[in-house]
Order: sequence, then structure tokens, then C-alpha cells
Amino acid sequence: MNLAELDTPVLLVNKDLLSRNLRRMEKMAASAAIAYRPHAKAHKSYEIAKLQLSHGASGICCAKLGEAEVLVSEGIKDILITTPVIGVSKLTRLATLMSQSDAKVVVESYENIREMELVGRSKEVTLNVVIEVNVGQNRCGSKPGQPTLELAKIIAASPWLSLVGLQGYQGAIQMVVDSEERKIKAKKASSLLLETKKLIQKNSIDIPILTGGGTGTSKIDACGQVLTEIQPGGYIFMDARYGDIQWGDGNKIPFEQSLTVLGSVISRPDSKRAIVDVGLKSISSDQGVPKLANIECASFQFAGEEHGEVIYDNGACPLNIGDKISLIPTHCDTTVNLYDHLIVYSGESVTDVWKIGARGRSQ
Repeated sequence: MNLAELDTPVLLVNKDLLSRNLRRMEKMAASAAIAYRPHAKAHKSYEIAKLQLSHGASGICCAKLGEAEVLVSEGIKDILITTPVIGVSKLTRLATLMSQSDAKVVVESYENIREMELVGRSKEVTLNVVIEVNVGQNRCGSKPGQPTLELAKIIAASPWLSLVGLQGYQGAIQMVVDSEERKIKAKKASSLLLETKKLIQKNSIDIPILTGGGTGTSKIDACGQVLTEIQPGGYIFMDARYGDIQWGDGNKIPFEQSLTVLGSVISRPDSKRAIVDVGLKSISSDQGVPKLANIECASFQFAGEEHGEVIYDNGACPLNIGDKISLIPTHCDTTVNLYDHLIVYSGESVTDVWKIGARGRSQ
């Protein structure tokens, strides 16, 4: 099928650009001699996770237990769940997952640890845990230093828990435009993690894994000689925000925009506007308005749940009813979560359809 024949709105991924992004991250990690564990919250797809593993990834990250369950059911075993799993019901599911895989999960509180111990004992499963340390995100995470050491001591003393590492994710700096500012903040975050690791090791508790980072700091973290693995997510797709950040030495980020939403013109209300079938229900709005791809002198704005406007302020709109337009999301993760399938293409031809199997798995 040709792209022009697709019903819209539809989520597209350019196979050639995706492949280049995969190779570039693989090369970056290999040259820095660091492991990388890509984040599946960006794509929620077994097919892409499998491609990442074939390009040297050491394992996969999932934001939620439900995402991990989908990937494990498809045969992917080495998974880190990067958000705390709370409550006996979910922890029982987690114990089942860990009995089937090499899964790990972050913890950050005494309450969660005690609950995990009870579930591990009742299911006779040792749960692999990574303590999340707050290195500046100020969202989840134990305080660096002594508070994290106290958690580590409790975990190390438990027969049903196995401490395998620390996580330090500074998500607030991933989109910092200035590369030097981003580098300074990334190094501050990693130093907090390293100091905490040293303190724990002084108490004869081993910490084999230091994990964290994201796409925006991937090069900094890979070369920083602190983390043992990095967690890039959006590098496979990119989005409009990433196009603005500096990479250093005057360069832009080396990953290409492989993800777009294809829409159709459905109305021409006047000479300067076209109404398209891409609205709030079919492309992300949480990080702002999407950008038009390959259309100059025009802007996009939302016109409701099912509608968007393409506006030409300085001239007549050349679009006709039925014409296709491409939009670049401002947030790839939340856009992907709106669709059941990714349409894979090369040139103008559809080459594959990939199920977004973990879509909506937020529990």
C-alpha cells in the first residue's frame, strides 16, 4: 500500500530513519563502553524492543508493571520497571513476573519494601530491587546519602529481596537547550548517585548497577564514567522538542525524526485555512502544539478533539480537500499511547504494521 492510500489519522514510523537511530545509539554506547537499556515507554512495542536488543541493548526499561507484563509475555526477559509498584495486588503480579523473567523494580520507601517482603515470602520468590535515588527530579526517589543507605541495609538483610543497584533519573534536564548547562546538571545528578553508592559500599553492600539518564543526556552520561547503563527512550522516534537542543560542538542532536502523524484535509473554510482530521485525540498536546512537517509559512493549531487547523497567515492556502499532511508530535511517548498500531514505511510504501501491544497498560 502507498502512504497516500492510508486512512487517517494514522501513526507512521520511517523504517530507514528508525534504523539509523538504532545504529547511532548502539555505536555511542559501544564507543563509551557502557551498557544501554532503552525505555519502552516511548514505543510500547515488542517489535521495537526486539530491534533494540538486536542492536546491542542490554535489556529494556518499562515505566509500568503492565508494560513489562506485555513484553515478558512476548519473550523479552531482562526488564527494569522504573516506577515503584505499590499494593499487594500489583506486587503479587510482580512476583509472578519475576518468576518468569529477569525483571527488576525500583523501590524508594520503607512501606513498599515491607510489602514486597510479605509478597515475596508468600509466593516464595526473591524480588530483585533497585533503589531509586532523587538526584534532582524531585518526583520519586529516596534522598541521597544516609536515607538511601538505611533502605539498602533493610533490603540487604531480607531473605526475599535482592538489591541489584541504584537508579538516578534527572528527567527535568533532558530538554535543556544549552549543552553546557545540561552537562553541568547531568554531572551533578550522577555525582549524587555515585556518592550514595560509595557510602553503601562502605557498609559492605554491593551495588553492581548504576542506571539512569535519558536521550537528552545520553552522550554526557555514556561518557561520564559513573553510570553502568543508560536509559534512552525517545531517541528512536524523536519529537519536535528534541530538535531545539544543542548536542555540543555546535551540533544538533544526532537522532532523526522518524515518527509522524499523517492526516487529511477535510475542509477548506476560507482561502487561508485548511481543516484536518488530526485533533486532540490523535496527537499529543501535553508538551504543546505539534509542528507541520515539510510545510513552510504555515502553522497548526488544535480545533477540537477530532479537528486541527493549518493556517497560512501570509498567503493563500495551497491545500485541497483530500490532501495529506504530516505532523511532528511535541511528545512521542504520549502520541504513541493514542494508537493501536505503528505503520512502518520506506519511501512512499508501507512495509509493515507493528502492534503497540503495551498501549494503555498504565497499571
